[in-house]
Amino acid sequence: MKVITCEIAWHNKEPVYSLDFQHGTDGKINRLASAGVDTAVRIWKVEKGPDGKAIVEFLSNLVRHTKAVNVVRFSPSGEILASGGDDAVILLWKLNDSKESEPLAFQDEDEAQLNKENWIVVKTLRGHLEDVYDICWTSDGNYMASASVDNTAIMWDVNKGQKVSILNEHKSYVQGITWDPLGQYIATLSCDRVLRVYNSQTKRVAFNVTKMPSGAGVEGEARSYRMFHDDSMKSFFRRLSFTPDGSLLLTPAGCVESGENVTNTTYVFSRNNLKRPMGHLPCPGKATLAVRCCPVYFELRRALNKDEISQKSAPALFKLPYRLVFAVASEDSVLFYDTQQSFPFGYVSNIHYHTLSDISWSSDGAFLAISSTDGYCSFVTFEKDELGIPLKEKPQISVRTSSATEKKVKKSQSHKVISPGSRLTEGTPPSRTTDPSTPTLQTRTPTAASKELPSTPVGIKNVPTSSSDERKTSQPASQRTKVNQPRRITLSTLQAWSKTPRRINLIPVKTDTPTLTYTDAVLIPPSSEQEHEGPLPSDDSLQNPPASKRPRTEEMSLSTSPEDQMSCNSTK
Repeated sequence: MKVITCEIAWHNKEPVYSLDFQHGTDGKINRLASAGVDTAVRIWKVEKGPDGKAIVEFLSNLVRHTKAVNVVRFSPSGEILASGGDDAVILLWKLNDSKESEPLAFQDEDEAQLNKENWIVVKTLRGHLEDVYDICWTSDGNYMASASVDNTAIMWDVNKGQKVSILNEHKSYVQGITWDPLGQYIATLSCDRVLRVYNSQTKRVAFNVTKMPSGAGVEGEARSYRMFHDDSMKSFFRRLSFTPDGSLLLTPAGCVESGENVTNTTYVFSRNNLKRPMGHLPCPGKATLAVRCCPVYFELRRALNKDEISQKSAPALFKLPYRLVFAVASEDSVLFYDTQQSFPFGYVSNIHYHTLSDISWSSDGAFLAISSTDGYCSFVTFEKDELGIPLKEKPQISVRTSSATEKKVKKSQSHKVISPGSRLTEGTPPSRTTDPSTPTLQTRTPTAASKELPSTPVGIKNVPTSSSDERKTSQPASQRTKVNQPRRITLSTLQAWSKTPRRINLIPVKTDTPTLTYTDAVLIPPSSEQEHEGPLPSDDSLQNPPASKRPRTEEMSLSTSPEDQMSCNSTK
């Protein structure tokens, strides 16, 4: 496990908001797309050098957006690249084998000559009224969904280039969206502090998740707390994700308040119960903002000796016939988890001066790319089998899609046709039926409160809503005078954490370092109370949209070419 921060002016030293590795190319080339404030989308080639560190090569500069680009996402097949930005437009790019470049009206002639690949816009999707913050694809690549500052999410038919439905139940910016790999659900996360799960077939809200019961209050009154941060978060993104098999939903930007203590966390939902999280993964630092899963399935990790078998460890949150690995990015660090243990096995911090913005895994799991608003990107590289032994064959998952014949039958049998704009009446979520394609997920329900696992907090205080109109503005280099801190990569054993400022530190069985305190994942027992579905109270002040955006700098100067700016160094 090695980390390198490439000294490349990725987007002319302007903030980098998103990046994404291309999958579906059979590992022939690791293409990476990046996007930022300079309005451009850039394609890079990432390879592993002799020392095991990442080597980056510029491939192409994609210029068509007129404002900052907030998100880039490749389709599952890798053929199409979707980009969305502050111009409220989503562009679909495709590699052009005919060597015909984009018209010079969109990019400088000198820059066009540097391109080693030619990407062209094949479709332009217009429907949002404000900035596009996040994009996700279906597993077959025929549909996609987008989240926007206009408080809506839109489902798109990619082949037709048309809107399928507009999801407008959120009361504030929609900062994250993900599509269930099995095709049944779409989940959105907003700074109105609500997680909404939609049924992709009916386009209606299936679950609203916003509050968690915290025990009996005064005179037996039930108390609850808000599960997600408000708009005072420094990050502009809440990139949630389903696991590749669709069995789990992982949501960042979570918070748990106990008295005066606030714990940042990432919630874990089981597919079998998306009303209430089955547990949460506390983060020892700042708020979490993105979760991305490694696309590789690994064999279960086995105990090496009898001592390890008898060693007391935290209980697993879930039981699967394979291991899944995922990374959680907070504002200043990245934590690595797997589905076989309830606390991180790796921790990376002090690699960037400003807030992180996005993370992405390569198709073979050898790289994790990290972008930051300080204008730079880092790479965490893994040796072969370092994360585990990959399965020889990926598990088969059943994707739920309606064929054309089924759609015609349903339409003929129903006198009431649901239009794309139809909405669920607040407070009347449809009943769920068990989908035979739903994978079986066995959860471990605690029978007694463990001393090592804190129970659900009782004393709860809501975080006050900030009225700040903080916007995405690039900070000059003169303000980046933060004292250099040592890069820290921690490989955690089953025993403890360490904050020793060494590059790679294998932790002993016992440690007396009290600086970094980490709490194991907390199991949340099932509740017999009525789940929090339906609308929120209309008089809730926390539901008011935050202040409008300040204008951003739209004209970016390209002082140097990407190839002239390229050199990779590593801080040891």
